[in-house]
Amino acid sequence: MFKNNIHEIPTARSWETRVSAMPNIPRGEKGFQQSLHSILIELKKGTPINTKLKILGSKSENTLEDLLIRLRPSGIVKKMMTGWEVSKEADNWLELGEDLYLAAILNGNIKFFSEILAALSQESKPIKELRELASVQYRLDWKTKSEILARLNWLKDLGLIVYEDFAMKYSITEEGLEFLDLVGFIKGDELEKHTDSTISENEVLLSSWAEDFCKLSKEDKEDRKTSIGYSPGNVQAVHNTILDYLLMMNNSSEINTIVEYSSITYGISESSTKAFLSTLVHLGLIERKTKTSYQTSKLGRLFPTENFEIDFACCINKKYSFVFEILFELQKEELNAKQLAVIAKVSYDFPSEDTTNINKRLRILKNAKLIQESGMNLYGLTKRGFNFCEKFKDCYLVTLLDNGRKQDNEKEFKENIEMYTILNELRNASRDSTNPDRFELVLSKAFGILGFKSDWIGGAGKTDILVQAATSPKFSYKVAVDAKTTYSGGITEGQINFDTITDHRKKHNADYSVIVGREFQGERLIERAIKHNVGLLDIGSLEFLIKMHIEVPLKSDSYRRIFNQRGIVDIQLIEEDRRKIVRDGDLLQSIMKCLSEESEDPLTEGIMQPREIYLLLKNEFKIGPSPTIEEIKQILEFLASPLIGCIGVTKEGYYAMGSLTDAAQKFEFYLKACQRD
Repeated sequence: MFKNNIHEIPTARSWETRVSAMPNIPRGEKGFQQSLHSILIELKKGTPINTKLKILGSKSENTLEDLLIRLRPSGIVKKMMTGWEVSKEADNWLELGEDLYLAAILNGNIKFFSEILAALSQESKPIKELRELASVQYRLDWKTKSEILARLNWLKDLGLIVYEDFAMKYSITEEGLEFLDLVGFIKGDELEKHTDSTISENEVLLSSWAEDFCKLSKEDKEDRKTSIGYSPGNVQAVHNTILDYLLMMNNSSEINTIVEYSSITYGISESSTKAFLSTLVHLGLIERKTKTSYQTSKLGRLFPTENFEIDFACCINKKYSFVFEILFELQKEELNAKQLAVIAKVSYDFPSEDTTNINKRLRILKNAKLIQESGMNLYGLTKRGFNFCEKFKDCYLVTLLDNGRKQDNEKEFKENIEMYTILNELRNASRDSTNPDRFELVLSKAFGILGFKSDWIGGAGKTDILVQAATSPKFSYKVAVDAKTTYSGGITEGQINFDTITDHRKKHNADYSVIVGREFQGERLIERAIKHNVGLLDIGSLEFLIKMHIEVPLKSDSYRRIFNQRGIVDIQLIEEDRRKIVRDGDLLQSIMKCLSEESEDPLTEGIMQPREIYLLLKNEFKIGPSPTIEEIKQILEFLASPLIGCIGVTKEGYYAMGSLTDAAQKFEFYLKACQRD
């Protein structure tokens, strides 16, 4: 037990919720504990938080609040609506003056503290070995030795370890062994058993308003942004950073005051502060009261809530896309940030495969205990995450992989899921340079979506994929497709043997040669591709072609324009064909609508000539350029054909034989007939 008869050891957090950073306060000439004592006494005395504190033996100058902000993650101080307070445990330490009790507070809130003592209890170790232990067994991948060194300095000041100058190693003291026996430690090989602190939860606890936030309307989905705005400080504690600002702006605050606070607390510029304020306004957490002042909104005043982290995640999800959707992706399989970035790009219209924005989302979800690290750079759901998916599956499953565009029938929904699965695999496989077959296989499927007969061949002396237009041999054409993978960056000239590409085209009697890869770099590569009559099709362009084909399917003749190019392929060459199909569809709909509406006209009795339809439709914006009478006649003849039978014909003209809905049902019937096995 502790020397001064302390009744209980401070409560320790679960390993997952402990912080990774030691309190970054001045050390001073009498050690960290004396510096900490001075800071907490000043807080209890009511010293203004903007007062600069002098720590004996330290040249650094920090305000009291700056030091309190650094201490808060370790559970030593708290920031409440009424201001800063010393925690109950830290108050006990001030009263009893027992360093082992302070060590227990730190150990219960910070990762890899008593674990160092456990390692040293076996034998003395240098700092390098302790850092490796933290990385390998505890997945604490610190880029520098500063965090290890900070722990060692605290442990030395607390009398738990000593440094052996002659051996350049650290060893544990008798007091360190006593402390270790008292508080215990987490074993690295048992860490997986301790990571999910929500394992016993059976329901998701969140505020009622936050639950409403989870149920997104169509307008909410359309308004959500992809890039989460700027926030100062450590991304791991973004919710606490935002809370600080909300408390500070509880009363209307001038921009100059906010800028000064940001500069002193986080060392950020005026422009960065204004960017952050824009983020808070977008989240609905603050309001602009005047041209130069801001105030916490009604929503912002709800924080901190009892379920702070998950309620905050609900706010983020409402304003930014692909947040809770990540949970449903992880429900299917564990993924890393790069794989999630691919899904965001392909399925949720993110502008690029940006892992920075994905990592922000992962940190917010991790803080809310909805996900956890399940392996090296892998993430999986916690029990709370699984409970969330079950609770809100009706709100999100329908939007997965179709970005909110609900399909009309189950078959279409499944086809859309299949398409996005292939597009996701395209991007991931294009990076898998150790397994080129993976990329070739998914490429073969991708060209199949475009309506081609696509054969995966591969092997020495052969093209990877042979693509053939699915039409009469007289009008068909073949494309020899070679797939190139690269882990990072783009395909360069040195990775391609153009003589081999030419041989593949000749061997398979193909009309065109195309290389497909992530992206292509270098003028010399493009020049050689042009010289050898080879097209270069990047993944982004192929992805766009597939998405557009699902929306507006083109004939193989249109795609010939793609394969007939040399060098970098320009997919805009088929845009005119696409616009023509869209325009014909709009014109068909307008003609049917026109005839249906005229059915109730007592003068015409619903019978119209092509010229009369032209006069009614020529100024209709939806159709774009005015349709010609010849175009109108062609569509009328198509709709009047015995197979379609949507309109009738007399000597006086054409008339509708049902409503627009009746016509749609007939087209749907023929569509299903074409899809039957």
